[in-house]
Amino acid sequence: WLEVSASGWGASEKGQPLPASPAPPHAWQRRGAAQRRPGTGALALRCCARPMTCLDAAPEGLLRFYGSLRNTFGVRLLRYLGLTYFGLKGVVFSLVTAAMLPYFQEMQVSGMNFQLASVVARIPWSMKGWVGVLSDCLPFGRYHKRGYLMLSSVVGVVGLAMLSTLQPERMGPDQVWFAAALFCLTNVLIATFDLLCEGKYSELMREAGAGSEVLTLVWSCMQSGALLGAVITGAMVDRAGPRPLLMVCLPIALLSLWRTFAGDLPEKPARSWRSLLLKVRSEPRLFLLAGAMAAGSLAVALSIALCGQAVRNAVTYGVSGVLIVFSFLALPRTLARSNLYMFLSSVAYLDITGPLNYFYTGTTGCVEDAPHFSYSYYLAVSNIVGSAGAILGAALFQYMQTWSFRSAFYVTTCIQVVASVFDLLIVKRWNKTLFHLPDWAAYLFGDAACQSMATMMATMPMAMLTARLCPRGAEATVFAILAGFQNFGSSVGSVLGVQLSEALGVRSSADGPCDFGNLGSLIMLSHVLGPLLVLPFTLFLVPAARIDDECAFMAAPPPPSFASPAPSPPASPGTSPASSPAASPAASGDDPVGDLGDYVLMEEQGSLVREIS
Repeated sequence: WLEVSASGWGASEKGQPLPASPAPPHAWQRRGAAQRRPGTGALALRCCARPMTCLDAAPEGLLRFYGSLRNTFGVRLLRYLGLTYFGLKGVVFSLVTAAMLPYFQEMQVSGMNFQLASVVARIPWSMKGWVGVLSDCLPFGRYHKRGYLMLSSVVGVVGLAMLSTLQPERMGPDQVWFAAALFCLTNVLIATFDLLCEGKYSELMREAGAGSEVLTLVWSCMQSGALLGAVITGAMVDRAGPRPLLMVCLPIALLSLWRTFAGDLPEKPARSWRSLLLKVRSEPRLFLLAGAMAAGSLAVALSIALCGQAVRNAVTYGVSGVLIVFSFLALPRTLARSNLYMFLSSVAYLDITGPLNYFYTGTTGCVEDAPHFSYSYYLAVSNIVGSAGAILGAALFQYMQTWSFRSAFYVTTCIQVVASVFDLLIVKRWNKTLFHLPDWAAYLFGDAACQSMATMMATMPMAMLTARLCPRGAEATVFAILAGFQNFGSSVGSVLGVQLSEALGVRSSADGPCDFGNLGSLIMLSHVLGPLLVLPFTLFLVPAARIDDECAFMAAPPPPSFASPAPSPPASPGTSPASSPAASPAASGDDPVGDLGDYVLMEEQGSLVREIS
């Protein structure tokens, strides 16, 4: 058994602990974390004997994988990441999402209002950029992240406790927005932990020069947690209803509050207020863009809950236009164009989950000839198959690495359109009349598997393009802002989907009356025609570069950013490097762009080149 230490070789006898070694650079690191000798870059190993365990029989690759993560992050942080991504984003997010449909149906909420309530519940995911900016520039307490994590934990616990206590069958449809607000509180918890933990492990990966092992750990935790959530849903939802699913989430939320208070997430104390102010001044446009997105998301949520259709549509379209214009002022030009394409793609695939969910799970009082799926099948079994489809989509995307981004968007959009045909087959009942397939088989192996695969294949090139174009030095904040843009685009697509459903006369409720006569036309317009109309914009908005061509996206770092501040110099620990004019690139003459210069990536003969403006 090997432990890494800065003090040289040593051994213990009979499994006794070693004498204490010098403290590592960070107090949160376990003794034995990887450290480099000053001036050498070499690693010193400490070897200690211990009894043989079953771990010694594990494959060498698994030991190497665990050792790499342990040396880079320490055991406490690894446990915290497991709690976040397996517990919160895996199990809790899966259970909360599954509980929403039966919860609102027991409240006798219509399909359209259920869809709009889902938009309100998802608002925190559109505000991730603002949360990231606040945690960097305005610490809540002594530390940048801990205060916001604890506050979100308290908010999430309150939301889960109230949802678990209230009886939805005794709540009328007029309380739909109150219930949506409570689900929103639970998403505040999950989205905040997701964002701030992502920023922390990205920071540590950058400092330690670590590889992608932590990404594998995060993805594996999320998928296994979601799988466990689906199993719990299938076992409980039909017999006990949605409330026990939310009760299961409460201990995990309380555990996250406790471990955050215990300091499992490593952080250094916040700097002086002067230094924090300099962070804001270093990138004021990003700060304002993140704030505008948060304010716009709240405005859309309030218009949905408090206003009629005309005001709701006006607010949604107005906020979208303002955010698009602002993004072109705050982001590098190529990044802003690509962000616009991904936003339009999210909007164009109109969300019609309200009518579809009610069609698949409605009773005979709603529609006579329909699948009438149980919740356990629709929310659990199909999700398990959908996870397998998503894994297949991720694997297939690996064969597209040598394609251009434009070709990837063409193909994945077409696959997504073709996968939507399965919804049309079931709605039109062609699966029975033409192919003699039962509803459960047509949905499970058609819609559930193929839609999940197509969605994953359509999402991955967007994520790759975002990662390639994020400016160095501001990756965390810009990535959160762009992810918020795509989530906001999905919210806009939901509002448009409701408007189109009402225009076509589609009506839905759990026990009726329902009218699905034009549901087939709604699917064609929302999931076929809409995405295809966006495809021509790839020629104007998406860079002409290959997915695996990292050199095409190389650019000099931008001016200092509040998203990833450099460490303070030893001579002035309370001052940011940006406070010293001599330390700035512009002042030394090394940066031809200057403090407010904009750098963009332009197309030239099929490749991308740097342009100084």
